[in-house]
Amino acid sequence: MQEMGLVGFGPGARAIMSLYPNATFTEAYAQGVVTLPVGSALNVGIHTEGIEEGTFVLILEDCYGTNTSSPDDPIKHFFIKNRCPTDPLHVTVHESGSSLKTRFSVLLFLYLGDYGDMFAHCSLSLCDKTSSACSTACQTRKSRSISNKRGLTVGPVTWASQPQ
Repeated sequence: MQEMGLVGFGPGARAIMSLYPNATFTEAYAQGVVTLPVGSALNVGIHTEGIEEGTFVLILEDCYGTNTSSPDDPIKHFFIKNRCPTDPLHVTVHESGSSLKTRFSVLLFLYLGDYGDMFAHCSLSLCDKTSSACSTACQTRKSRSISNKRGLTVGPVTWASQPQ
């Protein structure tokens, strides 16, 4: 089975993407399938290990859901695109570009029209805090340099008709 939610940034460094039961992001769900009621919030947190605090920040570039574990699945529902929530009423970015953590919440609904599994995928940038490319402002076009952009996948999330 593919290990979900991990990506490397260099020797000894990695980013870890986890799902959380609430927006305090204090204790992640155990690895494996997470079952959530339709209409509940999906809370996603990403943190790094092996990177010294102070010099770099982590930025959410794009995050989306698919019915498969493949980030290349042609059917995508974007939560965050070009560093911006696609629907500010349903997507909240709690942290991005201020530390080596990113956190966001998405109110779940049947965006793909069924109760199938959903996987969350995010691409990130690890930026030097002194660089103007690390601005967390929404971007209408892709930045010129995306060589340090990396992707993560976590899931599956399944649906329940009643609250868990």
